[in-house]
Amino acid sequence: MDLTAYGYRRNALRQEVPKVTTGATLTASHPSALLSGDALRLLVKLDTKVGLQELSARFPRVLNRIADVWSMPQQAERCFDELLLHSRGVRQGFPQAVISEIASLRHYHLTRMFPKLVDPWEQRMFR
Repeated sequence: MDLTAYGYRRNALRQEVPKVTTGATLTASHPSALLSGDALRLLVKLDTKVGLQELSARFPRVLNRIADVWSMPQQAERCFDELLLHSRGVRQGFPQAVISEIASLRHYHLTRMFPKLVDPWEQRMFR
């Protein structure tokens, strides 16, 4: 199709322009691809207690989700259960290293952060 009457074809003039992506467009299109401030604070606080190298590197959105509910015991327990228990058959699942990090993080949260108080009288009755 001659658009200019000078014998040029439109397709011949069209050039492929490489698509350039910047960090700003990456964070705008994938906001959970980076660790949030709460997740970074949680990593610093738990650095010597629980190792979270694989989880923070491979699944930052999961660590962001855990950090959001960290100070709320019931929501955190529900979040850990959803992450560790198989509820939908379409998911591939986490690698073993990530599962063990989530499990150790759950154990730390349940025993150190918000331990369940048990009445000593009830504890004695059920033994």
